[in-house]
Amino acid sequence: MNDLKQQIYACDCTTCKAIVCLVEEKGAILQFSTTRGGRLCELAVVAASGNQGISETDVVNQRRNYAKHLGIELSGATSNASEPVHIHWALNNSNHNPDASSRINIGRAKASYEAGRYFLK
Repeated sequence: MNDLKQQIYACDCTTCKAIVCLVEEKGAILQFSTTRGGRLCELAVVAASGNQGISETDVVNQRRNYAKHLGIELSGATSNASEPVHIHWALNNSNHNPDASSRINIGRAKASYEAGRYFLK
């Protein structure tokens, strides 16, 4: 287990618990990387939103805040995008779509977008 994964597993905050649940209970296969942490942070905040979901603007703000919580610097056009690019990609390019390219393996979790809100549950 790498340092970032250990840090997340040891943390009791809602967002860290959500990513642990996504991996352990839903079977997601995610990359725990401090240099490419945008996807992990974004999926974590969407998963943490639960049944309420999360708006596009809140995804971006909370992704950035969660990265700071973990001590990750989001850099680059994708990791620090001003739009929720990772969850948007997961909507059509997860392991649930056999025709998807560059799949995001979210295990048994389902990504959805309804009434202006993103969900990952």
